[in-house]
Amino acid sequence: MELKEARYILAIARQKNISKAAETLFISQPSLSKYLKNLEHQLGARLFDRVGSCYSPTYIGERYIHYAERIVEFGIEWDMEFDDIMHQNHGRLNIAIPIMLGNSLIGPTLSNFHKLYPHVTVNMMEEVNFVAEHTLTDHTVDVTIYNVHEFPTGLDYQVIGKEEMVLVLSGSNPLVKMAEKKDGFQYPWIDLGLLADEPFILLYPDQNTGGLALKLFKDYGLEPNILLHTRNSEMSIRLAMEGLGAAFAPESYYHYLKDRELKSSVCLSIGKEKIENTLIAAYQKNRYLPKYAKAYLDILTEYYQTKQT
Repeated sequence: MELKEARYILAIARQKNISKAAETLFISQPSLSKYLKNLEHQLGARLFDRVGSCYSPTYIGERYIHYAERIVEFGIEWDMEFDDIMHQNHGRLNIAIPIMLGNSLIGPTLSNFHKLYPHVTVNMMEEVNFVAEHTLTDHTVDVTIYNVHEFPTGLDYQVIGKEEMVLVLSGSNPLVKMAEKKDGFQYPWIDLGLLADEPFILLYPDQNTGGLALKLFKDYGLEPNILLHTRNSEMSIRLAMEGLGAAFAPESYYHYLKDRELKSSVCLSIGKEKIENTLIAAYQKNRYLPKYAKAYLDILTEYYQTKQT
């Protein structure tokens, strides 16, 4: 199996359509159809069943795709390492990141990175909602940056830093006056039990902040009054700022939005112990990372940790 052959078959498998696959490969549809026909003839077996214009892998096609993905992965790694050796400062870096985190982290650090590597293009795959390690199943993503409360076991990663998870309320909420200074917490601390009747705007449990919220409710024996579930961190924070209820958020998300809002709002420390998010940059295990990628992760780490002090 050659690299070009593997890329062609993977394009058909992903697009499930010969014309769309040809477009992504920048070749003509007849050329790709002929290529597939010749390959299947050589193998003596069909790789795809055709139902109308939809191409679905046969069993042998599924096994072929399994090995094709590995060949393409090695091809990408070779391209990056070769580029590192031959051109040093040229390349591209594909980062998957939640849009809120991208706004507060990538923007302030990109200028310093491009001073060191002016010929490296950074492509950000921003998501409004959930970003996690699943993005790394697509070999076009080099690094995924996200918050965790449990470290991934099947990935390599670099810890960028830690920050406190806070409760966001409108400044006019009467509960704000019940917050108090408490050792070990950065912000005024509030007993979560006081919010038993407060409506909550929550992220889903499979998201980092949503999962931590469930743990907090369990610790306090609370059955929260849930106004809204959303995967959009920015929406949850803004609604809390506007007084529709309470929301949980990483402190950097809150401060990023507070600096752009005219509304009065506060963030409060919570929990019987300080609740912290850990931000990591994850990538596929044993994957080759170009030196410019490692340099950018170091820039992000230094900026993030400086911002927290």
